[in-house]
Amino acid sequence: MQRTLRLTLPLTATLATALALVAPSEAQASGLDAPIVGTGQSGPVSRDASAIWWNPAQLGNLKKGELLLGGGLIIGDIRYTRNYTGNYQTPDSFQFKSPVDGAYIDAAKSGQQDQVVANPIAPTGNAFFAYPVIKDRLVLGAGFYVPYAAALNFPKTGAQAWQVQQAFIVSSNLTGSAAVRINDYISLGAGVSYVLGFAELSKLQDFASVPEFGDGLSNPPIGQDNSFGPDAPSDVRELEVLSRPISLKRAVSHSATFNVGLAVNPTKKLNLGLNYQHSTNMNYRGRFAIDMNDSFFTHDLASQGVQFKPLVVGDAVLAFKLPKRLTAGAGYTINDRWRVDGFFSYIFYSDIENFAVTTTSPDLAQPALGIGDTLTVNLPRNWRNTVWVEGNVRFRPTERLLLSGTLGYQSSASPDSTVDTTSPDGNRLIGGVGGVLQVNERLGLIADARMQGILPRTVTDSDYDLGNGTYKLFIAAIAGHLQFRF
Repeated sequence: MQRTLRLTLPLTATLATALALVAPSEAQASGLDAPIVGTGQSGPVSRDASAIWWNPAQLGNLKKGELLLGGGLIIGDIRYTRNYTGNYQTPDSFQFKSPVDGAYIDAAKSGQQDQVVANPIAPTGNAFFAYPVIKDRLVLGAGFYVPYAAALNFPKTGAQAWQVQQAFIVSSNLTGSAAVRINDYISLGAGVSYVLGFAELSKLQDFASVPEFGDGLSNPPIGQDNSFGPDAPSDVRELEVLSRPISLKRAVSHSATFNVGLAVNPTKKLNLGLNYQHSTNMNYRGRFAIDMNDSFFTHDLASQGVQFKPLVVGDAVLAFKLPKRLTAGAGYTINDRWRVDGFFSYIFYSDIENFAVTTTSPDLAQPALGIGDTLTVNLPRNWRNTVWVEGNVRFRPTERLLLSGTLGYQSSASPDSTVDTTSPDGNRLIGGVGGVLQVNERLGLIADARMQGILPRTVTDSDYDLGNGTYKLFIAAIAGHLQFRF
């Protein structure tokens, strides 16, 4: 088929669908959980100001005011080796119907490709404040922290470019909390959060996977039979002319959520905690851009009244949901030197049904096709609920020094069918060490190092060969905190 092919189809709907497909599937995987919130000693049974996130009921057990200030670095190493198990035609071919003649099959697109690597480095920080306004009864608190974050920056031309090239997603909370101490055994707490998010994303969008594109070719007057659409086989995917760079820039979200908690102290040595964190609807509003600078889109359709600018830009809203979670914890003081605690979280990623993208731009309007300047599309996903289990051992060699060690596990949210480099997800092992130096009654210095990595994950059953290959991920977080009591 020649490049001078004429077609009539709702290409603006195709553009909106393409933008939806750049939506970050990692945003709904366990990989978006920040590796540390508060200190390495923080958790649902810990009595410090970071309870604002972990369990606001524990604020009720604070006897003094507290200010907890922290900062650090998050360093990642993410590797992907794509394994082509299907057949692909040469990138400059223009065959639409599967199966493609063997003369057009690209022998280089077979088996394992070159490994791509991303090494994101990002600063992190938080601030928590709590103060007893009624002694042994009411404690108020406030905090600013980042519970969700993800950063990726892969090569623009790697084998993963149709999945993701660059992604940066952050969700930060500004929270006000209150806790009431019912009696010596029970405290209740709750918090309300303003959620501020920021996102930027880019990838190559394969138009061969967009249903509107295939429908437009097959309908009259063209009647060109093709295999395009979400179920398109590999031999009609990743053609050069149909692989268009798209991006979402400077997208900001404003939302709100809440959490509620319960703290129970059956004995002086045993502490129990339960926290519910509600889900959050994120609506990132920013600018989108699609590079349409190919004669197929800018010139060949002009005779039919359809012609796109080389760069289509406009406003976009990316909408998805951060999951709700339920966390239960227990801690036991063995003696003056030893304490153990831990928690179990169940995270409802199955709540997420789709990503929705609404695009608005005069460049989208095509009167000849009866299409306006606003389009909305949905991208269904298939996540599963996850668990997070963590245990902590603390040892106090002296009155002023506390040492801690942590081991944990997080299960994967992404099934093999939909995993790709936008969600380099897998079952994670977690480890950490930390220490607290109590300088005096008022000032404590806290240092922590936490690491997590997925067990190397080899995928062979990805839908349509999109995400087959080997995934490796390692994240380290180094943080320090100042703890003031007054």
